[in-house]
Amino acid sequence: MSDANAPRGLAELAVEYWRLMKIYERAVSEQPPDRQPRGGAQLRYAMGRLVSILQENGIRLIVYDGQDYEPNLPVSVVNSDEVVGDHRLVVERTIEPTLVVDGKVLSMGKVALRAESG
Repeated sequence: MSDANAPRGLAELAVEYWRLMKIYERAVSEQPPDRQPRGGAQLRYAMGRLVSILQENGIRLIVYDGQDYEPNLPVSVVNSDEVVGDHRLVVERTIEPTLVVDGKVLSMGKVALRAESG
């Protein structure tokens, strides 16, 4: 991999790592209550390491959970056909994070939206 492709390769790896962490997060939530704190600590450590490594390489990871949806967000919406109308749109969950370096999108995120009245 050339130096020019290094950020893109790191971004792809980061997205896959983040997705694995989300799967592990669901698995931890299904464990007995006495085992959840340890799994939660491992998740926090793993996320901290991911963010640190990305920051060292000038990459910012963005998760949109709970934020108002704006059409200019660097994401693709996986359920856009389900949330049509004049409702306020909120990101229900981030499926893949957005990765940005020097103000440029390296990797578009993917989100699922929900419509809220108001």
